[in-house]
Amino acid sequence: MFDKVNLEKALRGLRDESNAKVESEMVLSEFKSLFEADWEREQRIAKNISAGAVSDELLPSRNLAEDRIFELKDIKKLCLTYRLRFLSTRQFKNEIPGEALAEAKRAEEMAGSEIKAFMIAAPASAFKLQDANKDPLLFAPLEDGRFYLIHQWGGDISAFRKFVFKPLEKPLNLLITILAVSLVLSAILPTSAFTSAELGYINFYRVGFFGWNVAFLSGMVSYFWFATNQKFSVNAWNNKHFN
Repeated sequence: MFDKVNLEKALRGLRDESNAKVESEMVLSEFKSLFEADWEREQRIAKNISAGAVSDELLPSRNLAEDRIFELKDIKKLCLTYRLRFLSTRQFKNEIPGEALAEAKRAEEMAGSEIKAFMIAAPASAFKLQDANKDPLLFAPLEDGRFYLIHQWGGDISAFRKFVFKPLEKPLNLLITILAVSLVLSAILPTSAFTSAELGYINFYRVGFFGWNVAFLSGMVSYFWFATNQKFSVNAWNNKHFN
């Protein structure tokens, strides 16, 4: 009914069970330590992003993916084209997703250095602008003056935005838009809308109507511009004030 027990084998079995238990506890402990260290790194990165500090200790470009590194002039051109702001993450009012934190950790691992400064490009509505979560791009400034693209989230921005905000890019664009709209309005109306006299297509009345359109649209645009504290994109793209 009862088999005989070899004490040496029993002792070895107990030792193996004990060693397996110790190894299991060590694996769990190491996993817990890695998890806690990873969580602490994520919290540090989130804190640095929230602080948005501009540090003298910038990220070195070594070992980073070259296709994710951009010149400031290219970022500025993007901001002007789509009327975005390029500011410190301190002004960003929306939530930073976990994917962005994970990408920031990956960038730190590649560069072998902590990211202490963050910048973000997004529409003005995504920032807490001072007096006087739309498709953002999160950047880290590099030592060589360029910027490393860490992560983008949200959907693609509408291509229509490029054309809607083109007149607001700089003063010349706005002037050209006013003249173009005035010209179209003056051109589409028939001569009979101005006078009953038999006149050619190009006449004094049409030219006068064009001048009136220019004056009227200029007045309307000026009222809207100053009433809403607007800025041209060339002046607003890296400005943290809304007026």
